Amino acid sequence: MTELALPAGSLQSALIAFSEGADAVYLGLKSFSARAGATNFSYEDLSKLREVAKNQNKKIYVTINTLIDETELNAAYAILKHVELIGCDGIIVQDLGLVHMIKAHTPSLKLHGSTQLAVHTIAGVQEMARLGFERVVLARELTFQEIKRIREACPDIQLKVFIHGALCYSFSGLCTASEQVCNRSANRGACAQICRNYFSVQADESVAPELSPLPKGAKTGWFFSMSDLKAGPIAKQLEDLGIESLKVEGRMKSPAYTSLATRYYRSVLDGSEDTTELDEALSVVFSRRQTSGWLGSYGREKQDFSVRTAPTLGSTSYPGHRGVKAGRVTLVKEDRVVLSLHTDIALRDGLMYFTKGKPQPIDTVKFGITHMMGMDGRSLTEAYKGETVVVGIPRTSSLPHTGEFLYVISRHDQTPALISEALPLSKQRLDMTFSIGKDNLTIQSSYASATYKIPTSKAQKSQDVLGNITSIFSQSDASSLILGEVTIKNNSPFALSDLFLPLSVLKSIRREWYELLDRILAQHLSEDMVRPPISKKLQAKELPPRSILQTENKIPYLDLSLLKKRKSIHTYLFAHEGVYYLPLSPVMFDEDKFFNDLEEVIKALEKEKVLNQVVFGLNNIGQVPFFRERQLPCFFDIYLYLANSEAAKLALSLGLALVGGYLWMERKTTETEYWPFLPTAVDDAFTPPLFISRSCFRHDSLLLSCEKCPHHGSWKVEANNETYTVLVEDCVTIVVRT
Repeated sequence: MTELALPAGSLQSALIAFSEGADAVYLGLKSFSARAGATNFSYEDLSKLREVAKNQNKKIYVTINTLIDETELNAAYAILKHVELIGCDGIIVQDLGLVHMIKAHTPSLKLHGSTQLAVHTIAGVQEMARLGFERVVLARELTFQEIKRIREACPDIQLKVFIHGALCYSFSGLCTASEQVCNRSANRGACAQICRNYFSVQADESVAPELSPLPKGAKTGWFFSMSDLKAGPIAKQLEDLGIESLKVEGRMKSPAYTSLATRYYRSVLDGSEDTTELDEALSVVFSRRQTSGWLGSYGREKQDFSVRTAPTLGSTSYPGHRGVKAGRVTLVKEDRVVLSLHTDIALRDGLMYFTKGKPQPIDTVKFGITHMMGMDGRSLTEAYKGETVVVGIPRTSSLPHTGEFLYVISRHDQTPALISEALPLSKQRLDMTFSIGKDNLTIQSSYASATYKIPTSKAQKSQDVLGNITSIFSQSDASSLILGEVTIKNNSPFALSDLFLPLSVLKSIRREWYELLDRILAQHLSEDMVRPPISKKLQAKELPPRSILQTENKIPYLDLSLLKKRKSIHTYLFAHEGVYYLPLSPVMFDEDKFFNDLEEVIKALEKEKVLNQVVFGLNNIGQVPFFRERQLPCFFDIYLYLANSEAAKLALSLGLALVGGYLWMERKTTETEYWPFLPTAVDDAFTPPLFISRSCFRHDSLLLSCEKCPHHGSWKVEANNETYTVLVEDCVTIVVRT
């Protein structure tokens, strides 16, 4: 069966998801979560949920899916040890350093690759499998046919696909907009959602008019705001394809959202014929404009530049929750409207309508229904689709107009009943050996051993020593440990059935024993990771200032399809101190074409007798196998993040002809004591793209036709008195600072 995985921003959301039929939840802890603004989990919460999951045959995935500074490695190590103790079914990670740490120190934890790793190719998935990942969460930008191709080529690794929730404008993991504009890193769980900001657009006068067309209508909008993903009809197709897990986005959303999303997709996967009511209820609790994303609404099966006629993927007219249509306004009075209903409504439901606003052209008025009447003047508590009713609205200067719609944005009865969180903790079972001697008892386990005095004597009647010890030591109070398998060694002068051990003394021993275990466990959990300083480091190459390795348009990689058409290719590479640098694109939807183009470029450079002077920049995990096989000099570039020394150690273990790498571009310095080589800091003059997106700005944002499109263009956009350049190359959008 395909697993249905729901977001759990809190313990309550997780319990509700399980109660509504979710097979699994994914959650973050208080640190290193890509949704730092969610309630997130304490260790106690996780322990409680783990016990529930074991009893209900559910699964828990813990997200440690941010990049981690060198100074935070011990804190991350402590989290891994705590999670290993409590238990989970997988750790969802972005940081390659965590991969190295888990494999070295907590190998029982199963590795799951986060969508933040931007894995979107067969080679990428295969490399993840080689690294020991059990499961990969694929990038959200893939079409159904592209996922199918990966599934068929990679049958031995589990795949997870997003089917519902917010879509990011940029590839996850490649977005730097929030960090650049607000100093809030998306790779640290603090995304400010710059993509939901309001922008104005104008033509780029530095290019030909046909390369910078503008729409006839509004020149302003939420141009980088994506529609929400809602792929209900495609969920069954993904199940038939053999996708192991389907994932709903939304750890920042309410338990009501979790409840309805679970019920809706559970019904879809269970084959319910009519999910209309659940579909609407889920849209009411939260929804922007909805599409089936690249899975079903892209209008293409692959990156083939065919004309797209499907609805666009953007939500450029309004970026927020819009619910569903309540009804059309047929009459407006000072404090009420006559409404022809498109759906059922009731008192205390939340409604909204759009108005003109400043400085943005659209604002909203939101209110709860406090009074409602039928056309005969009778007061109503509820009304139904097809009826006409009078609804009270707030006294405001911004009234709706006749013919406009009111929208339902909340229901009075959607909040699910709370589930008690007074739950038992999950405990790790610890096998124990009890050796009974003359007037003493020695207990041994993998954690500790201790000997206690206890009087032994011949019993007056047959004794169940095993049963007594098992019963008493199966009670461990607040300890994280509990009795596992019991082994009895009787070295006393009495047969076991004739041996009398005072129960009161056994209980006293139990308290002392578990106190000892807890002290040892606490010491273990607080110990820093053992890692000797590395004095003899690999003589890594000092890489050039990263600002040198970018085009005039500030794109930090070279387009292979254009490069292969050049004469004297090496003259188009970035040169520094007698070395040529070729940084590769982090996205490569047609990977066969990408690597064929790369082969052609390599052959041309060889023919030009300069290949031995060229170093390649790797920007996606899917590029590693190619360079491991060919042993061409390469470096970890800005999108294969080297955030810490553990990531550098993993990089060296990949079998590459690695000459070095750039330090994670959001950090200028790092403690280098434990690094196997010294990374090159990215210089201040370099600014990476804010966004790298598969959403075509021309089509999805400006709503222009694909007909006669040259597949590239340039525009200027402005927000908050700052101007950016929007570039489209082969239907991929890159937004850079001007």
